[in-house]
Amino acid sequence: MKILDAQYVKGILVPERKDMYNIPEICFLGRSNVGKSSMINTLLMRKVARTSSTPGATRMINLYRVQYEAKGSKKWIMFSDFPGFGYSKVSKTTYQSWEKLIEGYVLENTCIRRLIWVFDIRRDMDTLDKTLIEWIEDNRLDVSLVLTKADKESSNVVAKRKALFSNYVENSQIFVFSSKDGTGRKELLSHILTVV
Repeated sequence: MKILDAQYVKGILVPERKDMYNIPEICFLGRSNVGKSSMINTLLMRKVARTSSTPGATRMINLYRVQYEAKGSKKWIMFSDFPGFGYSKVSKTTYQSWEKLIEGYVLENTCIRRLIWVFDIRRDMDTLDKTLIEWIEDNRLDVSLVLTKADKESSNVVAKRKALFSNYVENSQIFVFSSKDGTGRKELLSHILTVV
């Protein structure tokens, strides 16, 4: 399993035809400032996704076409980096347009194989997070939870937090990840390439 190439394709601001590339797709979604773009760069081992220290920097769905090699065969997959939700400093109109864009994109896209829900391991789930869980369950979407910024907690705390979150997403796999030191990269990448 080896990443051969990764390229930015385009940013999407309005719902559009989803099957134009006809390759399996993995969606990265979560709160603002949880490290979705950094995670993508770490997984691909190259800086293709734009990162920012300012929450809410991703204002559209950014698509990245990735070529990888597995078992001697070269294949393509699409990574999509979604706008972070729960960021209070954008207007209500902007936030509602993001919600409409994300929901329309996910529910009408037959190429999507898995949602990767990126969550800061130091946070607790609130009403907004539980609403997302309900939406995922109601629409029977396949999701894996990734707890990021694991380098900021001790291994003991990481284990306890992972066990806690398993109560919220009982039927989903949970991964621990750090873009800073690469923790969990191999496991998560292997999981992604297995589900496509």
